[in-house]
Amino acid sequence: MAETIDAKAFKDALGRYPALIKSLSKPPKEGQLSLEELDSFRYNGAPMAYSSKTGRTMESKDLQKLFEWKMRHGVFRPGLSGKVASNSNETIAAAFKDGFTYYAEKPSDIAGVLEKLSKPLKGVGPATASLLLAVHDPSNVVFFSDELYRWLLQDGKKVSPKYTAKEFEELFSKAKSFMSRIKCTPIELEKAAFVIIKENEPVPEPKPTKVSSGLPRGRPKKPDSEKKVKVPSGRGRGRPPKVITAEERASMATKAASGEAKKRGRKPKAKEEEVKGDVEAEEVEETAATPASKKRKASEGPTNSAKRSGKKAMA
Repeated sequence: MAETIDAKAFKDALGRYPALIKSLSKPPKEGQLSLEELDSFRYNGAPMAYSSKTGRTMESKDLQKLFEWKMRHGVFRPGLSGKVASNSNETIAAAFKDGFTYYAEKPSDIAGVLEKLSKPLKGVGPATASLLLAVHDPSNVVFFSDELYRWLLQDGKKVSPKYTAKEFEELFSKAKSFMSRIKCTPIELEKAAFVIIKENEPVPEPKPTKVSSGLPRGRPKKPDSEKKVKVPSGRGRGRPPKVITAEERASMATKAASGEAKKRGRKPKAKEEEVKGDVEAEEVEETAATPASKKRKASEGPTNSAKRSGKKAMA
């Protein structure tokens, strides 16, 4: 696609860019800018205010505006806007000074410039860093957009880049060769590539409108003729009662009359067991109350007493 296009076809595509942006621009939410307004800031307002010729440093509000354009103009990726908004003006100024000073010294080391711009800033990767560099030097640097990547490097195929510095170096080199052949600016190249990729994408077919059937929601009721008739079994619900024979009834009556009927509950303890338990308890208490000295004397008996008295007499 890009290899075979001539200058006339390129200019024709470039001329269709304003109409395409207008068709893609939807009414913005309250407090937001439209895509047309953001696009004007990206390609006119930002380069005029913050290019290398001005010497001005971008503020946080304008960095957020550029990032919003990037999200709505290309592939929307939620979650990064808050990170970009958290960068202070001081952090942005320090990153820009370091990155653009390095670019002035070593313009061929594009990967090094992108690293110095993106590393200190939250939510800013190589693609957004290339956008900042493109605003700083709009005459030589292109923005790392999905559409430009697909058109110059992938022959228009729907391939998503990994957004690495190495990919941008390849895209940057390819863009320089193309601009030298067609005699165009980086901004014109971005716009023409955007138009060509968008126009060649398949138009999504609208979903067919569902026609109401007029029937209520849910499964329709069956007519009575199709319903299954449930035949009652004649049995009641739950466990059926136990059937007792005449012989079992007579046996139960005999046991009840003789007192042999089984009594429910735990059997009471016998009185003898209670008495025995009381005696044992008393013996334990008496043993516990008896001092150890008395137990020793009682065990020694009369022989030990006599021996002890004899010893005293000898002394």
